Amino acid sequence: MNKRLGDSTPVYLKLQTKIQSEIENGRLSPGDCIPPEKELAQMHQVSVGTVKKAILNLANEGYLYRIQGKGTFVAGTTMRRENLRYYCCLNAFGGKEASLKIKFLELKKTDGIEQINCYLKIRHNQGLYELRRLFISNKKPLIYCVSYFPQKLFEGLETFQTNRFERIPLYLLLEKKYGLPTTSNRELIGTVKTDEDCSKILKIPQGTSVLFIEMISFTYRKKPYEYRQSYCITDTHKFLREY
Repeated sequence: MNKRLGDSTPVYLKLQTKIQSEIENGRLSPGDCIPPEKELAQMHQVSVGTVKKAILNLANEGYLYRIQGKGTFVAGTTMRRENLRYYCCLNAFGGKEASLKIKFLELKKTDGIEQINCYLKIRHNQGLYELRRLFISNKKPLIYCVSYFPQKLFEGLETFQTNRFERIPLYLLLEKKYGLPTTSNRELIGTVKTDEDCSKILKIPQGTSVLFIEMISFTYRKKPYEYRQSYCITDTHKFLREY
C-alpha cells in the first residue's frame, strides 16, 4: 500500500501535495473539515499510515489543525477575534477594551519600494497596493495605519467598495476574498516622532513621539503578504499583546 508510484516521489508526499493544492486553490476553504483518515485512505488507495504522515506534515506547516474528538480542519486565520485582532486597547489589565471605529482614508497603486518589497519577498520593481486607514476611539484619532500588499497577490483590490475596509477586519476580508489566511505575524515595536502628514491625520503637534509598530503578516508557506506601519497615540490607552 505505501509504495512509491511511478516515480521517486513518496506516496505520502504526493497525497500531501494534492491536499495542499486543494487548499491553496480554494477547493477546500478555511474551516472545512476534511474526511477521516480511513476514508482518505480508501479514496486515494493508500495506507492509513500514509494519510497520517501527510496530514501531520500539513498540520505542522499550518494548513490543517486537529480538534480532539471532532476531526481535522482547514486552517484559517489564527487567533480569531470578533473585533480588531491587532489593536486591543485598554486603560489597564482587566479594563474595558476601547471601541474602535475604522475610517478609510485611501487605497492606491504605487511603484515598488525597495525595503518594503524586500520584506514582502518580491522583486524590487513589482507594484504595491498602499492602504491608509485611521482608527478612532471616542471621536478621537488613536491609530494611523499604512499597509502595503503585492499587487500580483491581490489583483482587483482597488475595486472593493471603501466601506468594506471599514466594516470588516482586514485579515478576514482578505481571507474571504483571496483564500489567504494569516498564519503568523512578526512585529517590531518602538517610538518615532510624527512628520507633518502623520501629525495632521492624528491631530497632534508635529514631532510628537508616538508608539510605532511595524508588522509583517504571513500566510501559507511562511509567505509574507502584508507590511504594515502603525502610529499609535498612547496617552489614554495601552496596547495589549497576548502570546
